[in-house]
Amino acid sequence: MRLPDEHEERGMGTPVVYTIVVVSVLILVILAVVFMSNTRHKGRNRTGNRTAQATPTATPEPEMEFAEGQEDIETLYKEHRLRSEDLDFWNMYQNDTPLVEATPTPEPTPTPSHEPTDEELAADGEHVKVTLKDGTEVWQEISRKIPLYDYDFTNIKITAGKMEYYKDGEKSSRLGVELSKESGNVDFAALKSGGVDFVMLRLGSRGYESGVIALDETFESNVTKAREAGLEVGVLFFSQAVTEKEAQEEAEFVINNIRPYEISYPVAYDMEYIVNDESRIEILGEKEKTEVADAFLSAVAKEGYETILYGTGDWLLGELEPEKILTRYDVWLNDQSPIPDYPYRFRMWKYAVRQKVNGVQNETAYVISFVDYTRR
Repeated sequence: MRLPDEHEERGMGTPVVYTIVVVSVLILVILAVVFMSNTRHKGRNRTGNRTAQATPTATPEPEMEFAEGQEDIETLYKEHRLRSEDLDFWNMYQNDTPLVEATPTPEPTPTPSHEPTDEELAADGEHVKVTLKDGTEVWQEISRKIPLYDYDFTNIKITAGKMEYYKDGEKSSRLGVELSKESGNVDFAALKSGGVDFVMLRLGSRGYESGVIALDETFESNVTKAREAGLEVGVLFFSQAVTEKEAQEEAEFVINNIRPYEISYPVAYDMEYIVNDESRIEILGEKEKTEVADAFLSAVAKEGYETILYGTGDWLLGELEPEKILTRYDVWLNDQSPIPDYPYRFRMWKYAVRQKVNGVQNETAYVISFVDYTRR
């Protein structure tokens, strides 16, 4: 026996199956259509891409022009095998033009300066020869800062060893004699009557080894007798001071010993080396000797006495600083030449030594003064 619901279920199953089959077939058809459609679309895209990516036609490069003989470089250039060695431009032209090396212009050879001869230096009026202690001779340029002498030596007269200088036809000089204990006995009256106007007396000295200051043994007697005979008196001190303090000590010694007397001619400062022996002052240079001399002379000048620097031309120019000392003090020149080579102004001149003078026991030296110090 069938129930009524069973008949109805069996009748409804067949149409559902058909429906499912139909739908499945349709889905398969649609999928097939879609697949074929995609396949044709991809084909068209590949064709389009190949057309778009096709290499454009290359523009031909212009032919490069090269110098003759450079076709090999052109080939290398085109084949990208050009190397730095292939661009040796110097070798490029060696076959055509020879390489010319630049020759440096030689520098002109300087013309050697002319070394003036002794004769030329002596004649130029600008130099003076100085002999140093070791015998070396040097030419020293004459300084225009130091007054030059202006004496006309044609106006000099010498009679029996006695020198006189005339200016405008009149005698303008004074005659003197240098005296010390080495002179022996002196007749000052005979000197006066013989035409001597003044004497330069050695007052004292400092020992060149011991450094001890000593008074000349005949000074006090000589200064008294000279004044009594009517002679003018100046004094001379031989220095071996090695410091300014020692020089001031010497100056004080001189001042103390001349105070009792009338000293109308200068106080002379004499510093010299000792012949054939060593002296204290050999340790001094030009600067130090100049400072010592200045210390002595300035100390004496402060006391109101005339001062004068004594020495040879070689000493004054070669052992001192001329521009510092010769511009400040008068000079007493020791030079036995007929005409001194010393170019600067000098007020007194010891022109003759070892002279036999009437009234003096031993030989002595004549001195001429171009200045009358009694009127200064």
